[in-house]
Amino acid sequence: MSDTENDIFLDDNIKVEPKLQKRIAALDVSRGVAMIFIIALHFGLTWLDEGSICVAAATQILLEFMGPSMFIILSSISVVFTVRRKQETSSERAIRMSIFMRGVTLIALGVVMNLTTLNVWGWSILMFIGFGQIITYYAQKIEAKLRIAIGIGILVISEPVREFIWLNSAAHPFWFVLNFIISSPVAQYTLLPWISICFLAPIIGEQFYKVLVERTEEAYRKLFKNLMIFGVICIVVGVVVGLELKSDTTGIYYQMYEYLELLKIWNHQDIAQVPGLQKFFINGTSSSILFHMGCDILLIGGIFYALDIKNYDNVFVDMLKYYGKASLNLFLIEYAFISLYSNSLTLFYWVFITINFIGFLAFLLYLWEKYANSVGTPEWLLGLALGGGKKK
Repeated sequence: MSDTENDIFLDDNIKVEPKLQKRIAALDVSRGVAMIFIIALHFGLTWLDEGSICVAAATQILLEFMGPSMFIILSSISVVFTVRRKQETSSERAIRMSIFMRGVTLIALGVVMNLTTLNVWGWSILMFIGFGQIITYYAQKIEAKLRIAIGIGILVISEPVREFIWLNSAAHPFWFVLNFIISSPVAQYTLLPWISICFLAPIIGEQFYKVLVERTEEAYRKLFKNLMIFGVICIVVGVVVGLELKSDTTGIYYQMYEYLELLKIWNHQDIAQVPGLQKFFINGTSSSILFHMGCDILLIGGIFYALDIKNYDNVFVDMLKYYGKASLNLFLIEYAFISLYSNSLTLFYWVFITINFIGFLAFLLYLWEKYANSVGTPEWLLGLALGGGKKK
């Protein structure tokens, strides 16, 4: 699979010494980690019984950054690699059309996924990633310092703007339409503040691409140091500005941030009741964007140190790379099995079945690729859209 065939994936993995490195293994593995975590969370929130589902809720609250938020960040980073690599062989128009086709195809897949909730329009993860690809393409053309300023500005205004629009949406059609566009009936990854990622994440992608160009161990170690510093700064700022406790599970704040549903699920148990969640834990708040982005940068930086600087490699690492490569297929195909054990498994059986099921899905895709050339899979459809009907 070539670098031009998928939006989230950077493939043809080659492990060599840092001075000759042709890929950033950490990005490939990070996608695999994110996808495994997303599948495990989906299965946990749908398969666990009433007595155990609180564990899935607590896990998502505390480790949300390992799943969807990291996937969105890696998606924006991948745009930088796609554009920079294609600039050597393709025209600007060809690059722009490739990004547009990629984004529109993912948006179309997002619409299909939204139909399962009886909605056509909604900021689901696929819908946002598709739209984010297009925005990131234009954002990365802006000077880096201005991009940072725009990204921070979006984070600053997002919550008061969304709350104002939400409060006035019932009073006037203009605010209703604007709220419908920004938040949508499926308000998982709303335009505000998540669009800030499209301006901030490419900064990280450019730094990764820079070390590939320099190909020196000094550049790799400097990047690792910068990732650690930037990650800690984002976490500290996110926590400091997001310490306000939110416990509204019925009023306007709950309607705007349905992530608080996890608080209700967690409090199903009687052992460790919590009165509310700090804002930096609530998906969709500006402080949570900073907190999650900081955690993701630290995690990616740690993987970068282990794989790209210390050249650590084994079968488990290769497995994670495969999950990253097949992430779009895995993300969509898992929904065919999502209702298999609906609210019926204890924690012990869920762990056993989920581990085996994640392995089964990867093996299924491997057989599909080997014996049917992946024909009919979501990635195959995406390849058709990007390759003009050419076989992947």
